[in-house]
Amino acid sequence: MTTIFDFCLDVIRVDLIIGFGWYSIFFFIFRLFKYQKERLVEFDSYACKTVVFLGITFGIVWCLASGFNYLYVLNDDQKTRLFQRATGPYWFGYWLQPLFFIAWTQLVRIRFVRRFLLFRIIICFLFVLSFEQFVIIVTMIHRDYLPVSWGFYNVDLGFEWGVFLLSILGKMTEFIIVVFTCKFLQQSIGKPKTIKAN
Repeated sequence: MTTIFDFCLDVIRVDLIIGFGWYSIFFFIFRLFKYQKERLVEFDSYACKTVVFLGITFGIVWCLASGFNYLYVLNDDQKTRLFQRATGPYWFGYWLQPLFFIAWTQLVRIRFVRRFLLFRIIICFLFVLSFEQFVIIVTMIHRDYLPVSWGFYNVDLGFEWGVFLLSILGKMTEFIIVVFTCKFLQQSIGKPKTIKAN
């Protein structure tokens, strides 16, 4: 069950929110051409609503995963350590990351943030970069600039453009499918059915 929660959190955080970032870039490019602008703006409003919904879903799944792990997976010693982490002197390190994840997606509700590409990309970037990853990157950059490690550089970065472009396309496609699904569900649930009397 823990792996299912982790998988759901990773899909929301990595695939769909990053897909929203790539979608935002392409949306602003297509908006410059003014081709079917009304449809693009309508779809973008559904995309922003979907991101807000994904942020709330992320918070709910995170709470469920934390509660499930605490109640059913951890032993007494691990429960004590987790409680000390959550309420100890560095409690903010435990609580801030998921709360920021929820808050960053809710910023899309603000019209000013929705209209500018830079804010939307910053939100997606902050969703990918957690505090732990930030510390790892800063430490790595700090050590790379020491004169001792100058000989360790390798020319081959192990980066393939084809895989990168396919991952962008896949994440954007996943996000667009989720937006279309949410749009269809919202429209089908929102329409009241009329019954004809004979």
